[in-house]
Amino acid sequence: MGSLRAKWGNYPQTAHYTIDHLKKHQTVDYKPVFKNLLVALTILIFGAGVGPEAALLSSIVMLSIWQADKIRYLFFNQEVFSALNPFERVTHMLHPTKYLVMYNPTIAPTDKNFVSTKKAMNLFFFINGLVSFTLLMKLTKQPSFISKMGDSMWHLNDLWLFIPLIILGLLSGELYNLFKNKMSQWLNFWPNNPIKKALLGSITIFIVGTFFPNLLFSGQVALGSVPKKYVHFSILILLFIVIVKLIFLQICLNTGWIGGDIFPIVFAAIIQGFAISKLFPSFDVIFIVATVATSMAVTILNSPIGVAIFMALFFPVQISPIIAATALLLKFTKEYIQKKTARE
Repeated sequence: MGSLRAKWGNYPQTAHYTIDHLKKHQTVDYKPVFKNLLVALTILIFGAGVGPEAALLSSIVMLSIWQADKIRYLFFNQEVFSALNPFERVTHMLHPTKYLVMYNPTIAPTDKNFVSTKKAMNLFFFINGLVSFTLLMKLTKQPSFISKMGDSMWHLNDLWLFIPLIILGLLSGELYNLFKNKMSQWLNFWPNNPIKKALLGSITIFIVGTFFPNLLFSGQVALGSVPKKYVHFSILILLFIVIVKLIFLQICLNTGWIGGDIFPIVFAAIIQGFAISKLFPSFDVIFIVATVATSMAVTILNSPIGVAIFMALFFPVQISPIIAATALLLKFTKEYIQKKTARE
C-alpha cells in the first residue's frame, strides 16, 4: 500500500475531491482511474476500516466524464464519424485516449431546444443508471447494503426524550470532531515516507483483525448483525466498540489507507444509539437509536438532509418523521447560531 502511494502519489482520490474539482473546472482528469481503482481494491482487500464508496464514486465520476467527452466528440464530428467504416467507428469509440472533446463553455450550444434535449437526456441517463444498478444487483445476487435495525412502536410519551437524545448525539459528534482534529495532528509525521506510515496503518489493521474482526472494513456488512448480536451487549461494551471503530477509522485515514467515512460513522452512531438506549429501558429502543444516531451523524458529516435520507434506509418507515425532525432541527439551529454570530 505504501509502495503504491510512494510511486503514484495520493491515491485513491475520494469522491469529495473529484466532485469538488468537477464543480470548479467542469471536468476532471480521468487518466488515473485505474490507479484509483487498484489502490482502492488493495485497501478493501486488507480490511481497512474505511468505506470503498468514496474511491469507487470518484472513479465512476472519472469514467462518466470520459463518456461525456466521447459523446462531445460525436456531437462535434458527426459528419466525419458518419463517413467512417464500422470498424473505424468502433475503434474511435473505444480508444481510451483519443477522439475526445473536453468541455469548453465557449463552444457549448446555447439553443433552447438543445438545452431542453440535454436536460431530458440527463434525466434518461439518471433513470437508466438506477434501473441498470437494480438489475445488476438482482442478476448477480448481491446482498443489499440496507439492514433494518428493528421494529418501532414509539408513542408520544417517547417525545419527552427527544431533545435530550439530540443533545447526547450532538455532544458525541462534537467529541468525535475534536478527536479527529487531534488525530490528524498526532499522526502528522513522516510526510515524505508513505511506506512507514502505511506500515503503521497495516499494524493497526492486523491488531483489529486479530482481536475485533467484526470491526474490519467499513461496517456495512456488520450493520446486519447489530439488531441480533450487538443489542445484547452491555452499555460499556457498546461504547467500547464505538471508540475502537472511530479510532480505527482515523488511524486508517491518517496513514494512507484512504476511503469513505460515511459507513463507519453511521455504524458507530447506530451502536452509540443502542448504548444510550440501555439507559432508558422503558422507552422505545428504535426511537432512541434513530434520534441519537441521526444527531451524531449529522454533527459529524455536516449534511442534515443527506444523513436523514441515508439513515431512513435503516429504520422502519414510522420512525422517518423522527429522523427528519432531528436533522431539520439541527440544521435550522446551526443556521440560526451562524446568523446570530455574524450579526454580532
